[in-house]
Amino acid sequence: MLYNQTFNVHQVAFSAEGIKDAQQTMSALKYANKELKGMMKTVKIQDIESMQDEMMDLMDTSTEIQESLGRSYNVLDDIDEEELMGADMGMETESDGVPSYLQPEKEHDAEEELNLPSAPSGHVAVPPNRAQVHLCKH
Repeated sequence: MLYNQTFNVHQVAFSAEGIKDAQQTMSALKYANKELKGMMKTVKIQDIESMQDEMMDLMDTSTEIQESLGRSYNVLDDIDEEELMGADMGMETESDGVPSYLQPEKEHDAEEELNLPSAPSGHVAVPPNRAQVHLCKH
């Protein structure tokens, strides 16, 4: 009988804690509800839908622009893409498979390209017909 009474006391205490937790939860929910109502006054679903419609219009316009820019001129309808991929259209590739037009430019020697003579090296004698100017201190 003592065990039963102890069990009942624990059950009542557990129930009381559960009710306190429920009250705190209800208080928090009421506060959150009040805050949400205040926030919802500043947000209007019509504004959101209007903005979404504008975004869709902008995306459609962007798609139209991209399609227009990607339009082909004077291309026959019966050309197979695989034929184009296999055709040699000036796309020599290096050993790593990168097309030549995507390869970094190799530095070229301007002197070699212009066939300029090389610069003299070492001590060069002054031609005898040139007068040498001497500066004196006064």
